[in-house]
Amino acid sequence: MIIMTLYTNYSGPFMTLSILLPIIVCAFHYFTVGAKGVILDANSNSIQRFSILERIYHFLRMLSFIIVAFTGIYLVFRAGGKTLGMTHSINGIIFLLVSILSLFIWSKPSLFKGYDKLWLKSLGGYLSADEIPLPAGKFNAGQKIFFWLSTLFAVILAVSGGILIRGFITQTQVSGSILVIHGITAALTIISVMGHVYLSLWVNKGTWRVLTGGKVSEAWAKCHHPNWEINNQSQEA
Repeated sequence: MIIMTLYTNYSGPFMTLSILLPIIVCAFHYFTVGAKGVILDANSNSIQRFSILERIYHFLRMLSFIIVAFTGIYLVFRAGGKTLGMTHSINGIIFLLVSILSLFIWSKPSLFKGYDKLWLKSLGGYLSADEIPLPAGKFNAGQKIFFWLSTLFAVILAVSGGILIRGFITQTQVSGSILVIHGITAALTIISVMGHVYLSLWVNKGTWRVLTGGKVSEAWAKCHHPNWEINNQSQEA
């Protein structure tokens, strides 16, 4: 009840803090710790990391969430029209569907291995300015956590959002707890995505190239994912 009341009364400041806080934390981290590992440039990228299908899934997941996030944030501060509400809902469905489909290609390499404990124990080496060699398969432990959490968040957002939309259409009173669950889950998803983007673009420099060309260099693979078995097709060790 207390959480419900606080969120209802301060949903605007809460969402603002959810956006500003990760920006402040990421900025502090970058200026105190900085980039890590081998930079992925445009040269010697001969190892296939992501197929075309994987890149399409990632793009659709990313784009649909960006639209959902921006329209959702707008709706927190102002009442939106029918078009904005439909845009938010349709992209929410796309985000859910692509997240579910992604399970078929990323669930296996996202299963946790014994060596992931060492990565987690050192928090990926991201809190140290020194280079710390850590084990990681096709995905490191942090990426695995992000994948499973973001998929779970997509389901929670879709279910809670569907209940809210049904209540709005039928003019049925919906429990305030549903709105709280939807809002808090949205904030957690935004925070985790911002952290994911920060690590991909600024800390592990050049990683964005994987999303366009799908390939990495041998030096990059050995540095960031030493336990990833690299054959003609990428597989988890």
